[in-house]
Amino acid sequence: MVYSHGGNAKMIRKIILLSAWILGFSCGAFSAMAQTENAAVRLSQMDKGTHRILLVFAPDSQNELLQEQNKMLRQAHSGLTERDMLVVQVIENNVELNPPLKETIPTADALRQEYKVKASQFTVILVGKDGGEKYRADHPQAPAVLFQIVDSMPMRQNEAQQKRPK
Repeated sequence: MVYSHGGNAKMIRKIILLSAWILGFSCGAFSAMAQTENAAVRLSQMDKGTHRILLVFAPDSQNELLQEQNKMLRQAHSGLTERDMLVVQVIENNVELNPPLKETIPTADALRQEYKVKASQFTVILVGKDGGEKYRADHPQAPAVLFQIVDSMPMRQNEAQQKRPK
C-alpha cells in the first residue's frame, strides 16, 4: 500500500496525537483513582490501627463550625486520649494531626475524595480502628456524643475490660 504525502499522512499524525493524548489522560485518571482508593487504607494503617480517627473537614480555618468543634475538643482532651482518638483536621489544602504522628498522611484532596466531602463543607467523620466509617455529621459534635459511640463499640468495650484492675 502506498500512502500519498497529503491527506493520509495528516490523518495518521492526527491518530497518533489523539492516541498519545488518550494514553496520557488515562494514566493520569488511573493515578488519581489509585491515590483516592489508597487514602482510606493509608489513613487507617498510618498508625497501624492504634487510633480511632476523628476527621474534621472545614472550608477554611475561620469557619464558625470548625471553631465551635475545636473549642469542644480542647475541653475533652483526656477523653480523646483515653479512647485512643486521633483528630485529623482537613482545612483547605492542609491536613493536621493531633497528636502529631511521623507517618506519611494522605493529602487533603485524597481524603475529601475518599470520604466524599466537598471543599465547601463542614463535616465530622468518626473512623474506627478497623478503618470503617462509624459516624458522620454536618455540624459540630459534642465529645459526649462521640464518646458514647466509641464506648458502644465492641473493641472499645474489650479495651475497657482489659484496663480494669482485677
